[in-house]
Amino acid sequence: MPELPDLEIIREVLAPLLTGQTINDVEIIRPLVVRDLTLQGFAETLTGQTFASVRRRGKVLLFPLQSGLTLAINCKLAGRLQYALPAERRLPKTHVVLRLSDGHELRYSDRKTMGQVYLTASLEAIPGWGEMGAEPFDVTLESFQERLKPYRGEIKGVLTRGGVVAGIGNAYADEICFAARVHPYRKRTSLTDEEIARLYE
Repeated sequence: MPELPDLEIIREVLAPLLTGQTINDVEIIRPLVVRDLTLQGFAETLTGQTFASVRRRGKVLLFPLQSGLTLAINCKLAGRLQYALPAERRLPKTHVVLRLSDGHELRYSDRKTMGQVYLTASLEAIPGWGEMGAEPFDVTLESFQERLKPYRGEIKGVLTRGGVVAGIGNAYADEICFAARVHPYRKRTSLTDEEIARLYE
């Protein structure tokens, strides 16, 4: 599952490639992942739109459009993006293809069909958006301690709760616990202040 560090790399790669590009055509191959929150028609509304930038919030990649709409992609377990020329082989289970003005395609594939591709005028309309916690680099030690207090369960499970800190999943929760020398299945209530500080660092 792509988590914050993975998605930051994807954002850094795609931002210069997509910004200013116009979507000339939209092909929906498997509509199950598509969520048209505009209710105006996903393909019809997206066609002709121009990418303004590429951003990230938590585990969601954001593609703001110059019109004010946003294409938001939550890759979940197995979602992948492919920026490729039309002749290049598509990844298995490609669901959506955006044909761009530079001749490339931006493709969303998902072997598990668990991800979502939203088109929305308001990010608040995306399910769970309002419950998302702060970005890790926006959290102080004091606020991190406060965010942990309501939870009593295993610290790994607490760290992966999107409402505590955004963008951390199973893989990076394990890495955080390993680096902090804290067993991932320790109860949050058993941790010392020093251990919580190591987790924060």
